[in-house]
Amino acid sequence: MSQYHQLTVLYGTSGDHLGDRGELETYIQENPLPNTRFIFVEATKSTNRINYLNKKGIFVYTFYFAYRQWHKSVYKKAQEILKEGRIDLIHYVSPIGYREPGYLWKIKLPYIWGPIGGTNDIPLRLWGSVSSISGKTKLLFRTLANQLQLHFSPRVKKALKRCDVLLTATMANQQRIGKVHHVESYWLPENGIVGKIHHANPTKFNSAKLHVIWIGRIDANKALILLLKALIRLPSDSPLMVHIVGDGCLKKKMEKFASKKQIQHVLKWHGQIDREKVFDLFNMSHLHVITSLSEGNPTTIWEAMSYGVPTMSLDHCGMHDVICEKCGIRIPTNSSKQIVSDISRYMMFFMEHPEQLKALAEGVTRCAQNFRWDKRIQTFNTLYDDMMLTYEYIKHSK
Repeated sequence: MSQYHQLTVLYGTSGDHLGDRGELETYIQENPLPNTRFIFVEATKSTNRINYLNKKGIFVYTFYFAYRQWHKSVYKKAQEILKEGRIDLIHYVSPIGYREPGYLWKIKLPYIWGPIGGTNDIPLRLWGSVSSISGKTKLLFRTLANQLQLHFSPRVKKALKRCDVLLTATMANQQRIGKVHHVESYWLPENGIVGKIHHANPTKFNSAKLHVIWIGRIDANKALILLLKALIRLPSDSPLMVHIVGDGCLKKKMEKFASKKQIQHVLKWHGQIDREKVFDLFNMSHLHVITSLSEGNPTTIWEAMSYGVPTMSLDHCGMHDVICEKCGIRIPTNSSKQIVSDISRYMMFFMEHPEQLKALAEGVTRCAQNFRWDKRIQTFNTLYDDMMLTYEYIKHSK
């Protein structure tokens, strides 16, 4: 957007925790952006004290209280900047959850928020897919908190009503916010495909094995257990290799489960690896699998598309909006048992009909063009222009 506008960017972190700034500063030194002023908004001492337990990994939910306090500092900084000179509009780009609307909506300028998400809860029919008591407890807490915040948070209500333009990351979030708060929004995924879109590596289709890749945190929400249970149903001599990339609190439990069910021979546990190595795996993989119980738009779906790899996913969240019959497989979410059965059935089908994966890979390359990051320029410019025109009209009509 700096190609078309003078940008002032207020930020509070570019690393793991509030206050981390080294990553962005290093990047900007090596890749200076024209027409862009980055302003670091430092957390106050009280904000850092609130965030201490989260930073130490003791009680992560204190982050939300600290984040709210930090937004008060952002509001003060924005008011100072407005005194310095002209600002035409405000675009609040946050971590995609709707829960923290900040305070910039109080400023009387054209205001755009989003893309936001986080309104969706895991359906009760899928709670059987959560493979730990602690996971179920966390999801129950999240569901209750989500219902309360979405329906009753005064600041969320005010911020949503105040928006000149609201962007929602998934169609499910678009529908939910519309239903609860009667606010219209534009559907726009919060991320997209960056860089070149590659055609699928043609040599991999000569492989005697079907290579499948799963990427994510190995926790209750990502539900790797669904894929592992599907593998149990396949013949033990299946020409298959499943690459599992990532780490998490349930990794050891999942490895133990796989060993007990005698499917370790078709699994390769890569752990947390560099992005370049992930891209190498995409280059050799025939199919990407997402088993998440709740998501926005996972980055892995764009990475898979950029390498011409079709995705098989549960048919909900952002995956429902992106995947179609030309570029992947959407698994209905009627029950955990049905999901496991369908994943297993499709795995068997693709091992018997590898040419179908080649056809899907060609479809991925075509569909991927719709989600290129550079298409956002046109989208944002149109929204910004429309807001400015509306704002000027209202101002002059008073």
